[in-house]
Amino acid sequence: MGLSTAEIMDLSCELVGWDEVPGDSTTYVEGDDVESALVGIDLESPEIQLADREGYDLVLAHHPTGDEARLEFTDVLEKQVEFMTNHGVPEEVARDAASGIVDRMDHGAHSMNYRHDPSVAELLDQPYMNIHLAPDEIGRRKMVEVADEFAADDEVGDFVDALGDLPEFDDAMTDIQLRVGDEANELGEVAVHHAAGTNGGEDIARAYFDHGVDTVLYIHVGAGDTEALTEAYGDEKNLVVTGHIASDAIGLNVLIDELEARGVDCTAISGCGIGRE
Repeated sequence: MGLSTAEIMDLSCELVGWDEVPGDSTTYVEGDDVESALVGIDLESPEIQLADREGYDLVLAHHPTGDEARLEFTDVLEKQVEFMTNHGVPEEVARDAASGIVDRMDHGAHSMNYRHDPSVAELLDQPYMNIHLAPDEIGRRKMVEVADEFAADDEVGDFVDALGDLPEFDDAMTDIQLRVGDEANELGEVAVHHAAGTNGGEDIARAYFDHGVDTVLYIHVGAGDTEALTEAYGDEKNLVVTGHIASDAIGLNVLIDELEARGVDCTAISGCGIGRE
């Protein structure tokens, strides 16, 4: 007897010790007795049709594609504030820094066709869900573990090298980049800003840098943000960028392992499976 989509969602929360499903994760079409799953970072209408054709019991995406997971995505952006205040950024400053991201995501959700991909799954009666924040939190914790191995006076380059030992980063086609700073800089205080919905951008990096954090880790960043931060801080502060897909794969690989241990045969595509044996 396979798992239900509800049991799979509950499992993802159990892996990080959460009691509630985050607003960026949802089940679009429920399913029972799931014994096979197509799992990927981005699975949309074409992949839903592929799964239906190939007989998969479930399409399990990472990124949300519609319904509540997009319309209520701003709920998880509270994590942006939580992470900043945990590193000493005053709450008022943190909320102001996060306000731009919240506004952009709210406008984006309001303008998107939030029914497109879910309606295809409904038409085909293909079980379909996405799980976003929990796998990202697994990945964040693994990166924090690496950071915790270092002292403040260790070099940034050594931290970058140690991150590269994680299987997903070692196997990725992208390299970990030091977008701002210098490898010989002291690491100082490190903020791993991942599992907060989306990239923090320039404003949040500035809030960290202006309140005692020396090294910020993002999984992706825009070129304009990098340019603005370099202009503002030169080589005095450090922005480490690990790569979006490899970073997402860390937590998803853990989830895949847990599903397979419970009898769900998972086929990993669309960025999943990087670094798995």
